[in-house]
Amino acid sequence: MLKDIRILDLADEQGSFCSKLLADLGAFVIKGEPPAGDPARQRQPSLSFTYHNTNKHGITLDLTHESRKKGFLNLIKDADVLVETFAPGYLEGLNLNYAALSQENPGLIHLSITGFGQTGPRRTYRSNDLIAAAYGGQMYVTGDPSSPPLQPYGEQAYYAASLFGAVGILLALRRRSHTGKGIYIDLSVQEAVVATLDHVMVRYFSDKTVATRTGNRSWNNDLCVLPCKDGFLQMTLLSSWDTLVEWMAAKGMAGDLQEAKWQKGEYRAKHIDHIIEVVQKWTGQHTTQELFETAQAMRLPWAPICSPAEVITSPHLAVRRFFIPLDHFTYPGMPYRFSSYSPPPIRQAPALGEHNEQITAGHVWPKGGGSPKSHHLKDNPVSDIADSAVLAGIRVVDFTRILSGPYATRILADFGAEVIKIQSHKTANGAELNSTAYFATWNRNKHSITLDMSHPEARDIALKLIAVSDVVVENFSPRVLPNWGLGYDHLRTVKPDIIMIGISAMGQTGPWRDFAGLAPTFHALSGLTALTSQSLDYPVGIGHAYGDTIISLYAVIAILTALKHRDETGEGQYIDLSGYEALCTVLGPALMEAGLGHAADSSEGADVPCGYFRCLGEDRWCVITVSSTQEWEAFCRSAGHFDWIMDERFSTKSRRRQNRAELDCLISQWTARHAPEEIVQLLQTAGVPAGVVQNAADLAHDPQLMARSFFIEMEHLALGTTVSDRSPLRFTDEGPPDWKAAPLLGEDNRYVFIDLLGHTEDEVSAYIKKGVIA
Repeated sequence: MLKDIRILDLADEQGSFCSKLLADLGAFVIKGEPPAGDPARQRQPSLSFTYHNTNKHGITLDLTHESRKKGFLNLIKDADVLVETFAPGYLEGLNLNYAALSQENPGLIHLSITGFGQTGPRRTYRSNDLIAAAYGGQMYVTGDPSSPPLQPYGEQAYYAASLFGAVGILLALRRRSHTGKGIYIDLSVQEAVVATLDHVMVRYFSDKTVATRTGNRSWNNDLCVLPCKDGFLQMTLLSSWDTLVEWMAAKGMAGDLQEAKWQKGEYRAKHIDHIIEVVQKWTGQHTTQELFETAQAMRLPWAPICSPAEVITSPHLAVRRFFIPLDHFTYPGMPYRFSSYSPPPIRQAPALGEHNEQITAGHVWPKGGGSPKSHHLKDNPVSDIADSAVLAGIRVVDFTRILSGPYATRILADFGAEVIKIQSHKTANGAELNSTAYFATWNRNKHSITLDMSHPEARDIALKLIAVSDVVVENFSPRVLPNWGLGYDHLRTVKPDIIMIGISAMGQTGPWRDFAGLAPTFHALSGLTALTSQSLDYPVGIGHAYGDTIISLYAVIAILTALKHRDETGEGQYIDLSGYEALCTVLGPALMEAGLGHAADSSEGADVPCGYFRCLGEDRWCVITVSSTQEWEAFCRSAGHFDWIMDERFSTKSRRRQNRAELDCLISQWTARHAPEEIVQLLQTAGVPAGVVQNAADLAHDPQLMARSFFIEMEHLALGTTVSDRSPLRFTDEGPPDWKAAPLLGEDNRYVFIDLLGHTEDEVSAYIKKGVIA
């Protein structure tokens, strides 16, 4: 679907997954490495490079030699996209920054992914995935309240940034099709992490709540991880109360939970510890599989805490052929299925310089396809287009609820799509209540209309709206829209080129197709919960709905790809997106290790010191990473401990690894006497990667985020001034966004029903009386 797009990938592990996402969709990607190779080839986990660079061609490039820059510039002339992760100012020092490269190719889209972005007081700080997880607020809310903060397993900060990067590239390609011009995109990994925090910043900006670690419970106590006979189970407590108590009572194990006092939600919330005590006696009498299957039969989003070995043997993923065997490895596939596109066979990551000879021969890029000079320019090009209007003219019908869908449609709305959210008075409650800060955060820039979809005439109106729209987004279980007569096959009869995406828990096919899921469900089933909790005796959840934001980013990538395909072919598309599979893709290396019969272990070959350290103050922490002898000596000098350099226990990386517990104890004694900001400033000045484990209050006042105007204010009709995050994607010369606060319930009924669909005032009044518009 992206077969005419040519991408030059000079990214390290911060962004290598970004171009893989596009390569999997057919883009021609050249992986450029320094002559010594990408350091990720030797870095643990060992299969990261293998996984992140499938479907790419490989060459070596040395940008530091003037005589060899010519080959690079020749590649740039015919490239559509450059993806790189160099430190700010590096390419400028080589006279190879965007200003210079755009002279060679005015249509070039240049994506730069860095730890903190190209501007701001922290722009030159050393960063890595651990530091991004700390500075981005992810660590502070993950773990047990009585224990140190945890980094979610794997390179989750980099995965989030790469997904945002792919979205940015696809938006830029669409912009270029209107203007013929390329653009520079500045993407901060820290901002990408903050953008996934779900409730964390919403609660702080609405009532100054600083979210903390809640261990095996969700922040609102509704979900909890409890022990079973053979493992652990992620389950709901409060939202499925009556069903849960009745189920337990059938086995005579409900205890006092059947008493009338427990029917009051406030009482349950105050006595959650007692509830857990009773419930876990019941779960301990059952296997995880027994409870999983029975709960899902009742549409409860429960799931076992799975190991990577259990994930790769999932019967559901087997039926959907999600894992792709190639040689010795088993690769996760794409989490979306397109109705008119089958991905080509997967190719292994290239060997170092595998395609160098093609450069010498002068035919690196494939022949044919789109001309890099024309960029598929539309018939009526414009001189420029605002970044917030890239999707102007695209109308989206939004059936989604809570987060995994609304986050996706918010991104589309932020960049100019007209998103019409279908609500009703029956469903506008909880996370879908328009007057709450949570709803306001994920539904800005949208229109709201009310239709009671249980009424046949409401479905007719929805179908009429779809007939004048471009995209339909829904995140119900697979049976809902077909039961309303709004399945894809029917939609095509009224709008042949409609693009529809079904975001479901497990996908539209397979034995688990009707299973329910929330973000913690996917964390559990994919192995993320188990892997993040490796160092603990009891599994703990990720402290926010990380999975829902990952799913949403995949949805946007799929929609933008389908729009590009439709622009070029006139063909619509149905997209089947599985939340379960989406989370599996961001654990690729661990799942590949499991396929080889190995246990995922991020500590093997790890840098030492590397991890979290308690600092001065209540629940204050920093993270420190030392990966070279130079950094080790700089660290010791900064800490005032020259003796550590001479200490035989710590003289080499392998000895530091052998004596890690002793070294960590010594470092903790030093860090405990200082504020985390003081330690980080000291170490970063010395060239040692370090970061502050920031909480919501820190993020709200973070000088780096403030300098980049990451949080923005909007005036809401009911809530007054609201604050939320802007997109981590910063385009060239982008000013502050001119955005609209989230709508009130049915705020846009008149516009949609009368102005857009042509109903009369009398017709609308009649629909209201009949409860159709309600």
